[in-house]
Amino acid sequence: MLLTVLAALAGTPPAACPSLTTDPPACPAGSLLGASVDTPLEWGPAADGMQPWWGRISCADGRIPVIKRHGGVGTPETPSQSTPSGQPTFGGGDVVDAWEIGCPSGHQVLYTNLYRCGNACVPTTLSVLPAAAYPHLDGAQRALKSGNKDLAISEARAATDAAAAFERVWVFRGGVAEDAARWDEALSVWTEAVKRFPGPVSESHRAEALARSGKKDEAKALAASLLAATPDAPTRPRLLCVQSLIADTPAKAKVLAEQSCAEGYRRCCAP
Repeated sequence: MLLTVLAALAGTPPAACPSLTTDPPACPAGSLLGASVDTPLEWGPAADGMQPWWGRISCADGRIPVIKRHGGVGTPETPSQSTPSGQPTFGGGDVVDAWEIGCPSGHQVLYTNLYRCGNACVPTTLSVLPAAAYPHLDGAQRALKSGNKDLAISEARAATDAAAAFERVWVFRGGVAEDAARWDEALSVWTEAVKRFPGPVSESHRAEALARSGKKDEAKALAASLLAATPDAPTRPRLLCVQSLIADTPAKAKVLAEQSCAEGYRRCCAP
């Protein structure tokens, strides 16, 4: 299924809160916002452990970061005077969460008061997927659900046009093409994604697109190379599926597909 890059809001947050249609400013150079429990960013709202900016946070170079939420870690020494986000504050005090954000340039920990809407800037070490991409991401998902594959592909292309420097939109567009079974389109997307954001995830998607597009020799070489480099990587189930698609015999294909399915890659499971 599609990579979900944006979660839906539960209700409408106060006007001071960030939303899917707003782009936050960069924090001033040398700003201490987000550096400690006492100087947290105020990103609200915080229902259900929602990631900051609903999956829009990216590394400075546009790559998708690895984000780990450490939960409530304390309260500021001085209570915030900013607008409440409308979510529970667990006893009335401010609740500060810690987020570990991993990027190729390094890891950092950000402290955020997700129950207030005030200091909603973004550290200069990070970036945020532009709001202009959101209507196209939403439109592609809606079109795909309604069965309009042509519109879904068109909207996904518009998303990459709106935010070409962000890995999320390329991953999203590739997922739309795959879900629409447009494998030539998927191959084009993943080839471009690999150029812009080289890494095993996009490479493994490209390997599958190669196999399903009939380019089996290229798929075989790429899948073998990726599996040899990182045999226990999260991409392994997909690569096993690729190998099943290009296997020499039906029996071998069946074994590999079953193994891929057992390891969690649903696309390779038997109907």
